[in-house]
Amino acid sequence: MKLYFSVSPVPTEDHRETLLAVVTDTVPGSTARFSEDGKRLALEVPSQSDRFAVLDAVTFRIKAFGYTVTEEPRQDPPAPPITNFGSFYQEKQPRTVRLSTFLITLISVALAVSVLGVLLGSALSGVFGFRHGDTLGVDGTEDYSEKIGLIDTIFRDYALYDTNGDLLLDSMLKAYVEATGDQYAAYYTAAEFAELMTQNSGSLVGVGITVIESVDPKGIAIIGVVPNSPADQAGVKPGDVIVSIGSGENAFSVAERGYEASLNALRGDEGSVAHFKVVRETESLDFSISRAKVETLSVTGKVSETNAAIGIVSISQFATNTPVQFKNEMDRLIGLGCTKFVFDVRNNPGGDLKSIVAVLSYFLNENDLVVTIVQKDGTSESEYVKAVTYEGTYADCSVAKEDIGKYRNYAKAVLINGYTASAAELFSAVLRDYQLATLVGTTTYGKGVLQNIFDLSVFGYSGGLKLTTGYYNPPSGENYDGKGVAPHGAETPLDDAVKDKNPALLSEAQDNQIAAAIAAITQ
Repeated sequence: MKLYFSVSPVPTEDHRETLLAVVTDTVPGSTARFSEDGKRLALEVPSQSDRFAVLDAVTFRIKAFGYTVTEEPRQDPPAPPITNFGSFYQEKQPRTVRLSTFLITLISVALAVSVLGVLLGSALSGVFGFRHGDTLGVDGTEDYSEKIGLIDTIFRDYALYDTNGDLLLDSMLKAYVEATGDQYAAYYTAAEFAELMTQNSGSLVGVGITVIESVDPKGIAIIGVVPNSPADQAGVKPGDVIVSIGSGENAFSVAERGYEASLNALRGDEGSVAHFKVVRETESLDFSISRAKVETLSVTGKVSETNAAIGIVSISQFATNTPVQFKNEMDRLIGLGCTKFVFDVRNNPGGDLKSIVAVLSYFLNENDLVVTIVQKDGTSESEYVKAVTYEGTYADCSVAKEDIGKYRNYAKAVLINGYTASAAELFSAVLRDYQLATLVGTTTYGKGVLQNIFDLSVFGYSGGLKLTTGYYNPPSGENYDGKGVAPHGAETPLDDAVKDKNPALLSEAQDNQIAAAIAAITQ
């Protein structure tokens, strides 16, 4: 899938290289390039990627560097000229087309609003209190539902090319959501929504590794291995770098094929076998591993290389399975003798509300305030620490009474940066407000608004909708949207020599922010 963006202001040539590295690091498996004048950015991502998640991530990362990106609609190539001028009435040439940019710009927003009213009006009226007869439009002078029917009839009767009704409707709904100005909102088709739910549940089909691009050696760096996954059982370890994929005459080098194509080759159906070679320090190892359903790994931990009493716990996101992984990793490190902890939430984009409440419950007392959510109408709802049991998707977010406050008395530091966002910022702010941890690093991104996901199947329709529905405030009551959460004391940026590298690729000796966090809890 290819996406195109306009970039403002136009970055200098030096900055372009930095932005390209940031974008490809943000979207694993992607390739990016600037136009010669630097005004446009072309991004190619794996075909199964969630387009709106990619847009959110790219916008989020580049904004931190002072640039604004706007997606540009991709134009279909023009139709070939008609060279046979036989009968005036000719059979339509079958072709599936998207709405033109003109059509999307001028009418999609208004039409999609009406479509939502027509499709969801009766179902939503009883749920959300919509009034029968509400007119969606600029001044109510036109019946847009009839206008949609008219335009559809014109296209069906006179357009040279056949149109795909589902594609047109999906395009209108996406255009409507985009035009609301809610940068975090998205409309998902049925397939996209299913993929979103799978990602949020923390499960996938694969061998069970978390990876990023490696430059030296050129390849795919493994930064995490899911416990008890096929990769773990086969002996794959964090730090291994995949340098070739395939077996026998079908094997190819990652350096020659490229990161994106190689990453796609690692994917496959459940039960199929992944063949690859890794470099581990000075040796090469070959693996043949059957793919299976595995949980994604959002929590990893290790004992500090400089102080055996300190555990370093990295949280990459707050998925629904994060609380259980976090608890297991904490208990493992405590069993190894760790009595102080650094929680690394750098580059953590956030996640699920129930997940973050569950994780914070391990540090707080029963009935402590975790977060207050303020809705559009000014009403608010607060979440407090309590024992709770969930079933199904949220089973791993359950909190046992005996686990409340389990890790409260350990010395703690939280490592943050400009890409720490949303639920990860709440994690940092709550521990700060209760004076349970020292924040180290640089000021966070500043996303203090909450999104709700609506499954349209409950109304009888396919797909899903995500939109911003309110603010969420930490216990202090001070919302950090647009401002971020600042560290205690002076900011500690990464040293210049490693500032452009992903922290996950840094050794402890290279990572001055880790050193600062350790110093904060050992003084």
